[in-house]
Amino acid sequence: MKTKRYNFFRLKMSELLVGEHEAQRNVKPCNMGNAKTAGLLFAVNSETDVADAEYVFNHLKDNNISVSALGYIVDGKNAANYRRPAHFDFYTDKDLDFLLRPKSEAAKSFAGTEFDILIDINSADYYPAKMLLNSTMAHFRIGRFADKRPFDLMMCIADDKDVRYYYEQIIFYLQKFN
Repeated sequence: MKTKRYNFFRLKMSELLVGEHEAQRNVKPCNMGNAKTAGLLFAVNSETDVADAEYVFNHLKDNNISVSALGYIVDGKNAANYRRPAHFDFYTDKDLDFLLRPKSEAAKSFAGTEFDILIDINSADYYPAKMLLNSTMAHFRIGRFADKRPFDLMMCIADDKDVRYYYEQIIFYLQKFN
């Protein structure tokens, strides 16, 4: 994973003024069979990231789950290089406010939607995506394990495993919930 550098002053102001406050939400574990709505967050560093998000999106749709997908294009200068499926929304650094919070309508709509489950593929390492994750109204957030992540279920997956393996593990554990 590449490290993204943000303006130091803006980052510190955001951490000071906004912090990592979570939205008031009702945390409710959800079995995969009972999920009606899902949010999918991902970061785009390569075309592979878009393909991985499409794989997860299509699998959720195949299980009759209504899915909203939002991607953060990390290098906005190369945004035109990535294929943008019509059913995905994207934001870049141009869509961030002074405090590095996503301000696009797509991001605001995504954060305000009460998803049964929210799956983060790979975006939580990026500060703006973490801000979005903290503000989402999803009932159950799922993501990769790390300290100080805004997830209700964290998956400890080796870095050499691909997104399909990661998603299979999510499905396995979500099917275990009653």
